[in-house]
Amino acid sequence: MIKYLSLIFLFLFLNVDLVFCGDHDGYEDESLIVVLEENNARYDPKNTDKWIAVDKLQHFSYSCLISLGCQYVLVNKINRSETSSLPLSSGLSFGAGLLKELNDNKGAKGYFSIKDMVANAAGIIVAAIIILHGE
Repeated sequence: MIKYLSLIFLFLFLNVDLVFCGDHDGYEDESLIVVLEENNARYDPKNTDKWIAVDKLQHFSYSCLISLGCQYVLVNKINRSETSSLPLSSGLSFGAGLLKELNDNKGAKGYFSIKDMVANAAGIIVAAIIILHGE
């Protein structure tokens, strides 16, 4: 009973095709073979892009850290002021995130994620608040 319930679960929820065949690969009795296959009609990567995900936390963190790192270099190594360095450090961080999304879009199953760009922008805004609040 559990065997058949498991097969039904696979069929309904994991998108599998059930193939009935007799005398398959040496089996003399009629057997049930489960063939897993990707159904391209149902697969849409945009549907798997959630607002709350580890990926969004990574985009947020990296954008914030890139912006803060660029700001540190501009202020402490190149001797620019905090406020004049902020647009450049924010722009470099935004550019890195944009290039990453454009690169993702080139893949076979890749796509440009607006949600990732929102997470990038949020990281840049937090970095800007940290930078301006530290003055």
